[in-house]
Amino acid sequence: MARRRKPRLFSFAREVELSHYDDVVTDPTERRALETVVDAFAAICADHAVAPETLMPIARACRHPSMFVRGAGITRLTVLCHYFTEAHDVIEQLCRDHDDDVRLFATAALANTPEALAVPLLERCLGDASWRVRKAAAQTGQATGWATLLPVLMAAHARESDARVKVVLQLAIDHQRAVGGSP
Repeated sequence: MARRRKPRLFSFAREVELSHYDDVVTDPTERRALETVVDAFAAICADHAVAPETLMPIARACRHPSMFVRGAGITRLTVLCHYFTEAHDVIEQLCRDHDDDVRLFATAALANTPEALAVPLLERCLGDASWRVRKAAAQTGQATGWATLLPVLMAAHARESDARVKVVLQLAIDHQRAVGGSP
């Protein structure tokens, strides 16, 4: 079986990227934040390098109050995690953020990051104080096929007391076993 290669790092034309948000991001402040994310990501793609001035706008967007801006930031950040260790630090910080919604968005996006980064973060998220974050971490287990995640899910299932999370954990365990995770 061929190993999956990294996705190519590229961005669409600015107008195309921003047009996806025309109907939902009408506030000028949100629009500027969104434009900053798109421009920063395009600069990273063009340079094939990150710098504080290009990574920080994306990191800030990941904490933005608008779910559209936050989603755009986190989506681009997960792509960057395949290429730049600096992005790993940002996603890790987001998974520990004081805001439950930021942690929830970041946790849900971990399925789109490299396994070696995601599994330890998911282990932490499965112990989060918020049941919603723990459930998002369990749902990530249903969207991946990582053998290293199965023992993490099983340990979380054994200690989980919230039925909403426990059910999703069991589904994730069943999925991981079905895709070859064993035990």
